[in-house]
Amino acid sequence: MSRSFFALLVALLCFPRVAHALPTFARKYETSCQTCHVAYPKLTPFGEAFRWNGYRFPDHGDDTAQKRDPVELGNDAQKERWPKAVFPGSIPWDAPISLVLSGAAGYGPEFETHHHGTVMAGMEETEEEHGHEPQLDLSTMVDMFGVRTGGTLGDHVSFLGAVNLGGMALVEIERANVVFSPFARPTDLRIKVGIFEPELHGVTIHRGLFGHMLRLTTTPYGDSPWTPEMSQSGLELSGIAAHRFGWAAGVVENETPGVYLAKDVYGRAFVKLGGMPADGTGGTSATAAWRDRSFTLGASVYNGRAQISTDTSLQDDPFTRVGVDAHAMYDDLSVDVVAAREWHDSPYAGDSTDGSMDRLYAEVTWVALPVVFPSLRLEASRTTDGTADPSEATWLAVGAVTGVVRPNVLLRGMVGVGAEPGEEPGFHFATLNYSIAY
Repeated sequence: MSRSFFALLVALLCFPRVAHALPTFARKYETSCQTCHVAYPKLTPFGEAFRWNGYRFPDHGDDTAQKRDPVELGNDAQKERWPKAVFPGSIPWDAPISLVLSGAAGYGPEFETHHHGTVMAGMEETEEEHGHEPQLDLSTMVDMFGVRTGGTLGDHVSFLGAVNLGGMALVEIERANVVFSPFARPTDLRIKVGIFEPELHGVTIHRGLFGHMLRLTTTPYGDSPWTPEMSQSGLELSGIAAHRFGWAAGVVENETPGVYLAKDVYGRAFVKLGGMPADGTGGTSATAAWRDRSFTLGASVYNGRAQISTDTSLQDDPFTRVGVDAHAMYDDLSVDVVAAREWHDSPYAGDSTDGSMDRLYAEVTWVALPVVFPSLRLEASRTTDGTADPSEATWLAVGAVTGVVRPNVLLRGMVGVGAEPGEEPGFHFATLNYSIAY
């Protein structure tokens, strides 16, 4: 066996993943992770309905499905006496804590981590010395240890939290939010408060098989620091009407909190045709939990502003982003497509020229076996500055095969190729990733 092949084999042992399934729910319902996940964190149609219902089984299914009854804080008689008595609630019987471990190593001229859709830290200096010669990095074989929590507090309150130790930041609060559902059906209205990922595209690393960051959402335009990060602080209202029409609207802190009185605002609407209803009411999956025959079409808009530092002053950059998204499922095959355009007033420091950026995302996943999932993702972006002709596209294509070793243990092999403007397409990385959740 050659040294180069051995180096590649070692590099394929680990690469950073973000595992967001919660074994807490598996313990609560005494069911497999595959009830809600094709392979975590990718959700089945039922898993998506479970999420929209505030981490409850649809149609009040928790009344019979949960095997660990919560601890009641008060009794039903207090409901009739409210507000002259404290409205009763409940807490989980045991601490709803899940642990996640992920590791990292990579082989190639450019690596993409689960925190940034860019070259790994330090790789820029390496490229100056060695050009695009493939490099082996074993510094993050144990990359991130995560603590996850989620559950319900009675019929109208649910919560979710995720804290990461390690990775690009020593301690990172990724998500920490509370969801209030004031009506009998949680999907009629959800009020989310805290740190969360806005409901923008129907595509996210939290619920996708590829763990690394999306160029669709994380590539900044020009000198503007703004990207729709997966963790933003704010308030979001959302719901599902007539079982198949979903909507979300939110207000979040912008890129420079404390500088602008105005906040960023966004909204999305979608409709799901066929298959299990979006809220899970009265619907069942096909012969297997991951199967569905449905088509979902959505549209979104995001309006905000960023601040760019110049040599002499601070420059405002108001921007607007619109997008459309489509998601199709046909038995063992699922397809996701998102297209977005972003308009900026002043995206370059010291220059008032406006411009725009187009972004495209497409992903296909096939359930070849209940434990094997080949996938292909393509992401591309292109900029247009003022009256100039559009630039060449920057693109990245990633092929992957995910294997479910156990319901809470995953292995995933990936190969990425891509090109920057003016460059020939080339090999970026090859990895094998692992995720373990408890």
